[in-house]
Parts: sequence; C-alpha cells; structure tokens
Amino acid sequence: MEDVVFCGWPERVFNPIMDLQGFHRIKSLTIEYSHSEIILDFPEMFYLQTINISWTNLSHLGSQKTFKKIHALKIVDLRWNKLMQLDPLLLPPTFEHLYLGGNPWNCTKNFKWLLVPEKGNYVADRELLVCADRKYKDRNVTTVMNYKVMLRNACQSHEDLKNCSCSMHHIIPKTHLPLYTVNCSHLGLHFLPAFLPENTTTLFANNNKITDISPLRNNIHYRYVVDVHLDNNMIETIDVLEGGYWLDHFRLLSLKNNKLKKIPVYALDNALDDNANANLLLLSMNPWHCSCKFGMRFREIVIKYNDILRDAWNITCTYKQDEEEKMSTIMAITREDVCKPKNESKIHVLDCINGALAIMILLILAKLGYDYYHYKNYGRVPWIVMKLP
Repeated sequence: MEDVVFCGWPERVFNPIMDLQGFHRIKSLTIEYSHSEIILDFPEMFYLQTINISWTNLSHLGSQKTFKKIHALKIVDLRWNKLMQLDPLLLPPTFEHLYLGGNPWNCTKNFKWLLVPEKGNYVADRELLVCADRKYKDRNVTTVMNYKVMLRNACQSHEDLKNCSCSMHHIIPKTHLPLYTVNCSHLGLHFLPAFLPENTTTLFANNNKITDISPLRNNIHYRYVVDVHLDNNMIETIDVLEGGYWLDHFRLLSLKNNKLKKIPVYALDNALDDNANANLLLLSMNPWHCSCKFGMRFREIVIKYNDILRDAWNITCTYKQDEEEKMSTIMAITREDVCKPKNESKIHVLDCINGALAIMILLILAKLGYDYYHYKNYGRVPWIVMKLP
C-alpha cells in the first residue's frame, strides 16, 4: 500500500504514533474533512514522501519537529485548515515544498522567518498567503512581514531609538502604505528623538523629562506624526508651534501633567478652526494661571472646542482674589473671579460722574419747568433772559 487517505476522521485528535501503526511503508498520506488536531510528532518513517492535511480544524502543530523524523519527506500540504500561526518547521534534507494557503493567518505574530531564504523558500505559495487578523485583514503576509523587518532595521540603526519600541499599527488598504507607532515612554528622555522612521504617525513619549517640543515644528521627521502623547513631562510652553504646519494638521496632542501656565489662545483658536483633522487635545493637570485676560479667553476656547478638549472639566487654574491664591476648574470660573477682586469698591469714579451728570440734568429740567410756569401765568421771564443784550 502506497497511498493512505483518512477522510472524515472521527476522533478529536489524530495521533500519528498510534493511528499510523501498520502503515510504515506508505509513500503518501492524506487527512481531510475532519475535526482533528495533531498534537504529537510523527514517528520515524522512511518511505513517506507526501503529506496532505486539508479542510480540517487543524489550528496548530504540536512542535517544530512534527515532520522531522520523516526522512524521505518532500511535500507537506497544509492548505485550507485553521492555522493562525506557524513556527519554522525542522524538516529533513530531502524536503522540497510546503503549501500554506487558505489559512486564517494572524499577522500580528512573528512570521518574519518567511523572508529568511533557508526557511521561507520552502513555502511554495508564500506570495499568496493572506492575513486574517483584524489589524492586517486581507493584506499579503509577506508584504506585512517586509514592512515589519524594514521598521525593525530603521529603529535599531539609530541611537535615538535604541530603547524605544517600534510597531506597525496599520496598512492603508488601497496604497498599502504602512503606518508606524514609536513608543519612547518611561526612558528619562530630555529631548524628543531627532529621528523617526518614515511613515511614523504616532509617537508616545510619556513619563520623561522633555521640555522642548520644537521638533514638532522644525524637524521634517515629525511632519506627518499626527498623534503625539507627551503626558507627564516638563513642558512649560507650546508657543513654538504657533503658525507652524504641525499645529494646523495634528490629530491628537496629549499634554496632561506638564508645566503649562499659559498658551497662545488666539493661535490655538485659529489652528483648531482651520484644522479639520483635529480630534483630541488634552490639557488637564497643568498649573494653569488665569489672569483676567488669559483666563476668560482660555475659557472661551475650551467651551468653543469642548468636543476636542474632552478633558475640559478636569482643567483647573489658579487666580488671585483678595491677595489670596484660589483654584477652580476653567469651566466654572467667572469673570468676577479673575477680573474683579472682592474688596474692590462697588462704586467706581465713572459711576460718581454719571450720578452727578444725572442730578444736573434733573436740576436743569426742573428750572426749565419753573421758568415756563411763571412766564405762562405771570408773564415773568427768567432773570438771565433779561440780562441778555
């Protein structure tokens, strides 16, 4: 007997050691249309050349050594199963082709071995493999792995990123352009990295000691970085972003728990008004100081763009009242809080002048009425009229 076919195998597990007893001299093995898993390695076999396991529930192989002891093995066909991940197999020297198409591959896992000639060249249909995971669904597996390798090399070759982690978070469907995320959080950095890989769109640099964000305006590597997370740093100003390309095109900027006291509110207003891409700006947990002019203008901006400034109710600012420092949320602050001290007199100089003018007008009207009454009843003209030439 040279060919053996197991069709509709009823057992949950196919045990090569037990189930192939008596088939030591077969040359071809087919297992199809079954619900079986293979969790044990194949026993030592000297004649078997072709294995076809298709249309089964096979989701993983027991180990990399599953086929190692099949000394004459040339072809393994694992198409149309439920395989999501596969480590490089240890195969005999006679091996020629491995077929893997039609499986729901999870490309967030490590498939970079497909690009290594001595391992990946065995996969005869590797250019046809397609990702099925949510992140890279319907993308070509080798394309995804190529981008991952390129990103890894770019990050590892630059000193600024040696401790940062780099990952690909998306591939644009039509253009197949990769989008990268660089995470440099918790590294004690004093400056933003001078280099970022091409196509980086998201940067995490939280929990560092960064004070200068000028690279967002001046460094070409940041031109298309639309999401920037800079929480828990030491940033005191973002004035440098005023009038720049980045502020007019960013999507997310998180500056929670920094050292910000004031920002250029008019520049921010213009930027948010012109930037249709802006989705989230977080400014809470900063030591904002609300003077009369800045406090009221800042509050207007927060209210105007509260769909973008979504931590508005957590933004607090300090202000002086009766020579005393007070704190309030920016949404609850009033003009009277920041623009008019409580001990200030309620009667101003202008109020006094207005009152005096009102009294004078009333006196003039009364005198006019008095003169009119005496002229009409007694024919007496006012004294000042008699003195006129």
